[in-house]
Amino acid sequence: MSDSRVQHSRYAAIFALGTMISRVLGLAREIVATVLIPTAAFDAFVVAFRLPNMLREIIGEGAVNAAFVPVFSERLEKKSKRDFQRLVAAAFGMMILVLLVLTLAGMLLLPQLLRGILVLDNFTDAPPVTPERLSYLTHLSLLTFPYLFLIGLAVFCAAPLYILHHYSTPSWTPALLNVALIGSCLLLRDAFPDPAYALIAGVWLGGIAQLVAQYIAMGRVAGVWVPGFNFRDPGLRTVFLLLIPVILGQAAGEVNRLIGTFFAAGLPTGTVRNLYLADRVVQLPLSIFGVATSIAILPTLAKSRARGATEEVRGVLIGGLRQSFFLTVPAMAGLIVLAHPIVQLMYEWGHVDAAATNMIATAVVLYALGLLSFAWLKVCVTGFYAAQNTRIPVLVASASMLFNILLNFVLVGPLGYRGLAIATTICFTLNAVFLYLLLWQRVGPLYDAQFVSALIRMTCAAVLMAAVAWVVQDRIEASLGDATLLPRLVATLSAITAGAITYAGLCRAMAVPELDAFARALSRRMRS
Repeated sequence: MSDSRVQHSRYAAIFALGTMISRVLGLAREIVATVLIPTAAFDAFVVAFRLPNMLREIIGEGAVNAAFVPVFSERLEKKSKRDFQRLVAAAFGMMILVLLVLTLAGMLLLPQLLRGILVLDNFTDAPPVTPERLSYLTHLSLLTFPYLFLIGLAVFCAAPLYILHHYSTPSWTPALLNVALIGSCLLLRDAFPDPAYALIAGVWLGGIAQLVAQYIAMGRVAGVWVPGFNFRDPGLRTVFLLLIPVILGQAAGEVNRLIGTFFAAGLPTGTVRNLYLADRVVQLPLSIFGVATSIAILPTLAKSRARGATEEVRGVLIGGLRQSFFLTVPAMAGLIVLAHPIVQLMYEWGHVDAAATNMIATAVVLYALGLLSFAWLKVCVTGFYAAQNTRIPVLVASASMLFNILLNFVLVGPLGYRGLAIATTICFTLNAVFLYLLLWQRVGPLYDAQFVSALIRMTCAAVLMAAVAWVVQDRIEASLGDATLLPRLVATLSAITAGAITYAGLCRAMAVPELDAFARALSRRMRS
């Protein structure tokens, strides 16, 4: 295995480990909040937090990867580190002003924006929009909206860290928000007349903590402590030109989610919640494994592109596709065979009954079928971003969004909630295929004999792993029964453990090189 592939495995392992910690804490946060915070207060907080969280999605990771990382990488590759630092400082100053304007404008427009969101909520089981409810939610939103400023700057600080191969801090800092929210539920719930304010305090603490951690890391690693305001730097113009299509594409994605919610809201009561819970299950491996590889290879791709090393770019992309396959396919196979016991363990205590568990588990299986497509989509998008081409991914994503809406109209009638999940998986797959082919035209064939051989071996290992996990789950469940939490926990964790050991053992026996690289990277990270 090449040195660059080992290095990318190390970076992916670091990012995956940190993201896993954050996602597990996120699930713990939801459980703690639903247990300790009254439903009315928790629902109000969710609505109030939706807007800044939506805007964070639009200007967050995608914008950083698409605009800042490629431009910063090119400056570092072609000029001096001092020039790189000047550009980072200027972009830092620009982001402070842009985020400040967005935050103030958003706070001024909050009543109108919230009214639009609550119209959507009226299609579900939410209370009707009354002047009192709107005033209450507007007040909560005004208190949560500055989180956009804090998290926007925190996300920006990650860009120079990626370029300088410092992945640890960006990987674990999102966990700080979950820790702050869990702490606010436990310690501040009774400190306010309305428990929703305890969650808002947690948002502020988490946002500040993330920004401080990322800022200190950027200053220590990149040497940029003070923002600059040299807005005549030509690199900033390039950043803006790259940012605009990405923001439009991200906004289209959010619109697609809202339209999907409309379709789900027209189905029987509980469909919106059940699809949301299914998505949360799939998001765990998707966020960990689907994103880790694309983040790890982006700086190397951008530098290779800046040098015009097309063959090197092709090699990095092939390696990224292999690595994401190695990480994602076992997660996909495991979710397909263990969807029901995993959902039962996580959710079937409280308001989720056996019928809801079956619905959630079915949706998990249908969403899981698109996991590999999402992972490869992220790698292919990264290839375009590294070339400072944001237009093609946005155009393909927009076409996929329109096709997804069409599929919703066609499939929801005969298939119900299954149609929504199937449409999502089909569109992710088509998006990945088109970007793969378009990228192939630009850099050459994105496969070789070793690539095909490795994918066949990984697939065999994943299929056998899934069979072992299913047998272990079935035997333990049959012997212990599954009526209580402890037998479910023992059976499911035993099945997951047996499956992981089987996959690792088979990959070693079949000489899959990604296993050794990833294991060495994790071992090195644990010792450091």
